Amino acid sequence: ATGFDVYDPSTKPEYGYGKYPNVITGFEFERLVSSSGPTGGHIEINSQEPKKVVFIQCVGSRDTDEGGNAYCSRVCCMYTAKHAHLIHEKIPGADVTILNTDVRAFGKGYEEFYNRVKDEGATYIHRELKDLIEVTAKNPDDENSTLIVKNGDRPPLEADMVVLASAIVARHDAKESIGQLLKISTGTDHFFLEAHPKLRPVDTITSGIFLAGCCQSPKDIPDTVAQALGAAKRAAIPLAQGKVNLEPLKSFVIDKYCDGCAYCIDPCPYSALTLIEYMKNGAIKKTVEVTEALCQGCGVCQATCPKQGIEVKGFKLSQLGAMVDAALGGL
Repeated sequence: ATGFDVYDPSTKPEYGYGKYPNVITGFEFERLVSSSGPTGGHIEINSQEPKKVVFIQCVGSRDTDEGGNAYCSRVCCMYTAKHAHLIHEKIPGADVTILNTDVRAFGKGYEEFYNRVKDEGATYIHRELKDLIEVTAKNPDDENSTLIVKNGDRPPLEADMVVLASAIVARHDAKESIGQLLKISTGTDHFFLEAHPKLRPVDTITSGIFLAGCCQSPKDIPDTVAQALGAAKRAAIPLAQGKVNLEPLKSFVIDKYCDGCAYCIDPCPYSALTLIEYMKNGAIKKTVEVTEALCQGCGVCQATCPKQGIEVKGFKLSQLGAMVDAALGGL
């Protein structure tokens, strides 16, 4: 449960984040509106209460351009709706506009809340991801200048404050630290991979290691809690049983072919192979020993061995050859 990082909008200079003080992220707005925040919950920028607020969604999400992320961050639509509701609650008469790609109100009661926010006066304007959104200052010499938000070919919008719904991204140090330590794979999106997306959603390929929360993918609080409960239950099973049932598909050494070259040891991602020495016919011989409790049957050792001295049960070369012949039999 390593959590997540927030996408840095300054990598997209067209949004003006880091350049204009009244351009903030959704997470910064969350802190601003908190009663324990720097303004005691009062919404203000540079000691001024904003009367026109523009929210921009999908900043770093659903973005196939360089520096973006192709996936949806899931939570942005609804926390933006919540922020719009809080502005109407704390600043009566405020003009709230939300530039959205698609509103994804997928959870229980989410669609109803989305409709409530629209009824309160929030204006939703569709944005195309391919259309350039650019935030500039109306008066560049004034630090508190009104902002101009350009949305493709549509008429520009004026704003006292712009709030960016930044993407959820994988923690920058998770893969290099705990990922390598526990031998957990990551996907192209850099989040940890589950063993099976439907049948084993909280398990990893490494036995005894389970996932919970946004270390696996972006998700909201209810889904995170549900997955955390599932991971805790999965972890409790072997503790309650007092033993662990191993999968049968393990590597095994073919003694007559293995000469102890050790080419297979370093590539093993689970450190399941050990080089040992033994006495045979008065001479010292070397071979590889498999620790079955660690072996996950990935087959890296089998692919690495130049002497065909190690194989995975159920995936011997003769069996793999039969599979290939069967697959190509009709050609």
